[in-house]
Amino acid sequence: MSFNKGALIIDSQTYEIKKNGRLLDLTPTEFKVLEALASHPGKVFTREELIERALGYQFEGYERSIDAHVKNIRHKIEVDPGSPALILTIYGVGYRFSGKKDV
Repeated sequence: MSFNKGALIIDSQTYEIKKNGRLLDLTPTEFKVLEALASHPGKVFTREELIERALGYQFEGYERSIDAHVKNIRHKIEVDPGSPALILTIYGVGYRFSGKKDV
């Protein structure tokens, strides 16, 4: 999958994420979480769905661990991580990649 949202480019062939032409340093898990969210803009993913996609069914940690990964991703891709425009929290459910606002 290759996703291009203005200044954000996600290339799953090379496992690279670029923002404004600059290569970002994401962990493999962060990459998989972002790739899952960006592959279906507008779809709300539960924490469990993101864990299954990014960490696999054998993951035995806490469901809330996905929150830490999302927080780290936001600090790397968002203009203002405190007021995210790309990865939105859907309270009581999970997360959604907006795909509507430029970064």
